[in-house]
Amino acid sequence: MQRRWATGRRRAGAIEYHAQDLAIAKEVGDRAGEGGAYGNLGCAYQSLCDYAKAIEYHTQCLAISKEVGDRAGEGRAYGNLGNWYRSQGDFSKAIEYHTQCLAFAKEVGDRAGEGSTCGNLGCAYQSQGDFSKAIEYHAQCLAIAKEVGDRAEEGGAYGSLGCAYQSQGDFSNAIEYTRSAWRLQRRWTTGWGRAGRAGTSALATCT
Repeated sequence: MQRRWATGRRRAGAIEYHAQDLAIAKEVGDRAGEGGAYGNLGCAYQSLCDYAKAIEYHTQCLAISKEVGDRAGEGRAYGNLGNWYRSQGDFSKAIEYHTQCLAFAKEVGDRAGEGSTCGNLGCAYQSQGDFSKAIEYHAQCLAIAKEVGDRAEEGGAYGSLGCAYQSQGDFSNAIEYTRSAWRLQRRWTTGWGRAGRAGTSALATCT
């Protein structure tokens, strides 16, 4: 209980910080900074399960990113909106926004962003019950994670593939990928996993 209270307090502090950042960006006329602050506020409110505030701020972030031509910011906003819709159980919308985020990641050459967005698409398809598509995107996530040397993302992709194969009834592959995930987890002290996260890269996370 004490740890949960401390976490909530830290998140509330983050909202205060991002609100100050937003106020300063407005004061100095920094529209790109304003858009980024809105995105960060959206992520902070989503972490507190205030979904109404979260989508309000993510939508404002997207609008400003489009206005100022911030392609990376626009991609992040699409990714964050994808995560929001997935949290609401609207997997079709989540897939729509993550697909747009993936296109932006490819456009700007963000391989790490491409990989984590493939992971988010895999999660959305898995939640929708399309396990073949989920495996396809998780496999892409795994390949890119290995390419860019992101061991945490690699571990998450192994675990997600294990879950997807298990859901498909392919227990041999499920065991293989789950074992790979556990081997990486034992080897590295940092946590890994994709449950509830937006990604590890510039395009797929709040900045």
